[in-house]
Amino acid sequence: MVVRGVPFRIAKDAWWLDDEDPPRGARAGQIFIPALLLADVLIWGLRPGIGVALLMLLLASAIALTVARRLTWRRALRAFAVLIVAVAPLVEVVQFGTVTVALLGLSTFAVMVVAEDLHSAALWRAVARLPGYGAVQTIRDAFAMRVPVPSKGGLRGALFDWALPVAVGVVFLFLFIAANPLLDKWLSAFATIDLGFLPQFERVVFWMLIAVWVWPLLRLTLMMPRLTCVNPTPARALRSEFLTERSVSRALVLFNVIFLIQTILDIGYLWGGVALPEGMTYAAYAHRGAYPLMVTALLAGIFALLAQPYLGGGATVRRLLYLWIAQNVVLVVSSILRLELYVDVYGLTRLRFAAFIWMVVVALGLVLIIMQTVGRRPVGWFLQRAFGLGFLAIYLCNLVNIDGLIARHNLSDNHASDYYLCGLSEGAVPAILKHDLETGTQLCPRYRPYLSQRNDWREWGYRNARLHRSLTSMEIEQ
Repeated sequence: MVVRGVPFRIAKDAWWLDDEDPPRGARAGQIFIPALLLADVLIWGLRPGIGVALLMLLLASAIALTVARRLTWRRALRAFAVLIVAVAPLVEVVQFGTVTVALLGLSTFAVMVVAEDLHSAALWRAVARLPGYGAVQTIRDAFAMRVPVPSKGGLRGALFDWALPVAVGVVFLFLFIAANPLLDKWLSAFATIDLGFLPQFERVVFWMLIAVWVWPLLRLTLMMPRLTCVNPTPARALRSEFLTERSVSRALVLFNVIFLIQTILDIGYLWGGVALPEGMTYAAYAHRGAYPLMVTALLAGIFALLAQPYLGGGATVRRLLYLWIAQNVVLVVSSILRLELYVDVYGLTRLRFAAFIWMVVVALGLVLIIMQTVGRRPVGWFLQRAFGLGFLAIYLCNLVNIDGLIARHNLSDNHASDYYLCGLSEGAVPAILKHDLETGTQLCPRYRPYLSQRNDWREWGYRNARLHRSLTSMEIEQ
């Protein structure tokens, strides 16, 4: 409680007189500097490894400390369970995908421990708003920061009065020395200034980025009302002036006829084994349609969502929509078969692997649209599950050594002459080395993937350790 008229120092330092938590920012300020030091010790100057995962867990503990008096064991256990699942891929390998999942998990953890009994919609609303509101809160706190000003008399007052002129003057001096060689020459003739005691510029930038990231997480108690508030304006239905019930029904009839032609062709040539025209290979037929059909299925899903308010009460129009979406599912499955035929001829790449995952996600998304339409559920029901499906796909891909899978697939299917494998990451090293030992040739004579050495425990990663064990076992067998 702050009483107007009480001096600032007393109002700030006498929070222990109250039974509630310390004032806003009191614990955040106490935890902030140790958090920056932990980030510097665990990450700076090292290869990304298990130190990143450990930093996430320690920051989560720091966030929990800011609300320790109001945090229940049940809420804490649920939040830590979510965080551990999100941080687990970082133990496997530190890459863009695993870091993104871990950051999302840490934000979810922070909202769960600070807010009490949030339903799923409010939870995800708060997590989505956190980056924007966090930046605003950081700027507000920076401008609201107060520095105790000493009295004008005495040594402390004199030092404080000269602190700003001297600090800014030194900055200007170094800038002029860097811009004027004459000043640099004159100054070096009198004294040699060793700047080795100053931190590196990159390290200072690293501290600033960590500070901007950590500070909002420690101030969630203040931001939570704005993060969880509901927009008072009602959500508008997905309606368009270009669509009517008559246009939607006619479009569904026309789309079903067009898609039926493509479906029959795919069933005949891809599934039924009908011979292609002379001069056309199955690989060319597969490559020609794999990606356009994916775009077609995606646009079909969007149209299905937009057309739902215009289906009316007729069962015939709904059956046409179900038939059309089902044909899209068949086309996506055909696209997967097309991609498989193309990969059998030209080999597997990262883009083709990503396309395969994307095709599976789109097919499952179309099934979700059918379930949402049949159950007459709102669009938000579909969007939540579609987001969860996409997040699950990204999460599982982070646990897979994709480059190793590509190398093993191509080398087992006699694609050893493909130098694409030489540009992969360290995950492909065991497969390439095994091929070289078995054939007695060198697949990558000039350049090959390099398996990094992790000499510090903070750089350790489970995937890197597994790759080293694989190389060791091959050397022993040899």
